Amino acid sequence: MSKAMLTIVAVVGMAALLSGTALASNGDPSKPVSKAVEKPVPKIYTVQAGDNLSEIAQNEQLASWQPIWDVNPSVTNPDLIYSGEQLTIPLGTPPNRPLPQGYVVPAETDNAPVSSDTSSNFQPAPAPANYANGVGGLMARVRMRESGGNYADNTGNGYYGAYQFSLGTWESVGGTGLPSNASPAEQDQLAEKLYGERGCSPWPNTCY
Repeated sequence: MSKAMLTIVAVVGMAALLSGTALASNGDPSKPVSKAVEKPVPKIYTVQAGDNLSEIAQNEQLASWQPIWDVNPSVTNPDLIYSGEQLTIPLGTPPNRPLPQGYVVPAETDNAPVSSDTSSNFQPAPAPANYANGVGGLMARVRMRESGGNYADNTGNGYYGAYQFSLGTWESVGGTGLPSNASPAEQDQLAEKLYGERGCSPWPNTCY
């Protein structure tokens, strides 16, 4: 084979080698091949009996319960979550979701999560929903722990409705018929009346 032919073969081989290198490095042999970056997956939390958004946020080291509200549209009231419900724990700061019409964020309490941000521009986050905030909040806790918030609860065990009234207790505060057939407003009213008369004694395991 002539020297000229050998030279042509060598040049073609070198060109092919350089072309392969360029393709493997996205057109630039000096740069490494890029790799896909996996996005972090948000944590899923399963609600336990007695949980509320405030406690969950505190356990997950969030400054407020509201980011959990923002990313879980299945929750329609910040004070009502149900045992077994699965909630997404947000990563970062999600867009704000409007609160229910007429919902009032409770005033700050000593139980509100404390942020580690000490900068001069830091503004305290709105206080989280707190079941212990007044009689209404306490009754919400009793409802959730007694029946999961189900006003029509009737399991045949002699206790009825959201607050699991016995018939005798229900009648003692002016109720008629089955508590589970009464409207939520009537059950709330008579539960608060019972609490005013007897405190937490009708609900010794769920009121405190």
